[in-house]
Amino acid sequence: MEVLEAGRGVEPADRDLSRVVPIILPLELLTSAWPGPIVQISDLPFCAAWATCGEMNTFFYVTEPEAQFWDDAGIDWRATALDNLARISKDRPASGEKLDEDGLPFLKVMLHDDAVGPSRLLLPHLFDEILGTDYEVAIPEQTCAIAYRKNLSPDQDADVSGVINGCHEHGTEPMSAERFKAHRFWEFAKGQSF
Repeated sequence: MEVLEAGRGVEPADRDLSRVVPIILPLELLTSAWPGPIVQISDLPFCAAWATCGEMNTFFYVTEPEAQFWDDAGIDWRATALDNLARISKDRPASGEKLDEDGLPFLKVMLHDDAVGPSRLLLPHLFDEILGTDYEVAIPEQTCAIAYRKNLSPDQDADVSGVINGCHEHGTEPMSAERFKAHRFWEFAKGQSF
């Protein structure tokens, strides 16, 4: 809650909307006394809030007064936040990958310096060309997401499981070792979660 409180001293007009992005969080936070907009992502065990990222990857979450300020000004701040996410993801959608025997990626890792790697899963079709339109994803840790192609060899599947389970078991903020179809996250981008 200390991090949540830190962003409250900023006046809504002073918040730099060009730096606001959606942040994927554990679903349990949906029922907490969250100080700003927060929504479940489709029927997934995750929710999303909106924030800017400060030094040392400290998030400053959008508060209800800020959201109301932008709404009253006629600003679609949620769409702007998604556009911001797409912009920062354009040149580097993944931070790492594993290649198959033909040199083609079968796994993409989103463990970015900006700490919003998992949020990239909200961007529709981000890895369709590389992993196929039926790729799957996982968010084993709050700052790490994995995308991988559906058809894997036994060795590749073991690699994917190792990455997911390793991040989940050893990460500082574990989320879920469960695997999901990527398209389930894209409802958020259609505005159907909010």
